[in-house]
Amino acid sequence: MDSKSSIVLEIGGRYTKCGYSPESSPRFIIPTNLLPLNISTYLSGGASFDNFKKEISSDNETIVTTNQIPNQLPTQSQLKESLFIFFKTIFLNYLLCKSDERKIIIVENIFLPRLFRESMVSVLFEQYRVPLIVFINPTASLIPTLRTTALLIDSGFSETRVLPIYEGVGILKAYKSISLGSESLINQLKQYLQSNITNGIIIDNQTNQPITDSIISYQLLNDKILNSIQLLEDIITRCCFCSFKNNNNNNNIEINNINYRISKEYSILIDGNNIRKGLVDILYKDVNNNNNNKDDEENLEEGNIATTILNTLLKCEHDQRKPLSHNILLLGGTTMLAGFKKRLVLELHKQLKNENSIYRNELYGLIGHFQFINHPFENNYLSWLGGSILATALEHVHSKITLESYLNAPSQFKRSQLIPEWEKLTNINNYTQIAQATMGTTINPLQFNSTSSLFSPFTSSSDLSAHLNKD
Repeated sequence: MDSKSSIVLEIGGRYTKCGYSPESSPRFIIPTNLLPLNISTYLSGGASFDNFKKEISSDNETIVTTNQIPNQLPTQSQLKESLFIFFKTIFLNYLLCKSDERKIIIVENIFLPRLFRESMVSVLFEQYRVPLIVFINPTASLIPTLRTTALLIDSGFSETRVLPIYEGVGILKAYKSISLGSESLINQLKQYLQSNITNGIIIDNQTNQPITDSIISYQLLNDKILNSIQLLEDIITRCCFCSFKNNNNNNNIEINNINYRISKEYSILIDGNNIRKGLVDILYKDVNNNNNNKDDEENLEEGNIATTILNTLLKCEHDQRKPLSHNILLLGGTTMLAGFKKRLVLELHKQLKNENSIYRNELYGLIGHFQFINHPFENNYLSWLGGSILATALEHVHSKITLESYLNAPSQFKRSQLIPEWEKLTNINNYTQIAQATMGTTINPLQFNSTSSLFSPFTSSSDLSAHLNKD
């Protein structure tokens, strides 16, 4: 590996992508293990931990009692200790490199908590002596797609974020987020398994019959299933899909049940209608439905993914709405569920056609204009790829800190001031302009054949594949 190659990191609430620039995909996607801290929601958007952990009880008998212990916000010393171990694992176990020889590119959420960023910079500079840290915001995800205008929909573990980008500049006044993501699906799956444990959902593989012993069922559920997020994620990934609810009554089609094998001896019966087809419905809960459970009230106040997108478009200028609708860019692992695109468009149309909807008067003309940006990359690492490309043109990126400038700062306050903020995604961080300035040099993994202004205002919302080298 070339000693000048930079390390590119994208630290998410659930997974971290790590690799080298200018490679086209991360070398490893690993869990964001900051134990003993459990701060996935905190990493997503700095959400406070004032909620209580809730355990679900069955209708017949109580499985476990409710745990009324509030989560605590991490302190800086706790963050530094966990981050030191986490980065040590990345450098020594995965990337196999010396930290003091590598520049670090961090692709981050624009609302990553300030305390976490300060702790991360402190550990990397003071403990690992990295020569340079560069912060990249989510607008970099447009670079691999050859667009400058897009509606970013990033659906990750704890929340879904919607950020419109017009001519390479993020419109922060229209930024919206909602606490719906793969964690919502996992919690819904847990609730179903706990409430149906006495209904024979644990299958004996030898006899292919349900287990009647409730003690064995409870033990398997608590020891092997509910405590393994990886297992629950795998069930959702392999078994679930987004159903298409429309006026043709196709939603009444029965979906077959399947057995998901959890060990050599046992399997779980995955219900076709409630889990395989119906689990993802929580992402599109009907906000007008009065028959929802009390546990869903908080999410209903926020809305669903479709209403969050429409709220973002309402905040944009009228002449920006149609170009943004024509260039929807999906990010995050949740968007990789089968049928996610088609279900999203149907839900958007459903909201716009509803006569009682607040969006009908303003956005009805967008029906039929929702289109997705097609690209050959996976949604879960597209932002990482944008950072990998920009790592070859760091001299043009302004949001960077050197080891010398950090250590020479006279106080901790001055050091914290060196860390960039994303209150305004102005042209100083306009990565499409950086791409234009370096076109034809080292930034170009897609082999452009011209150094002309590919990212001019006249071509920003169109497909630029015609500029690719056909050789």
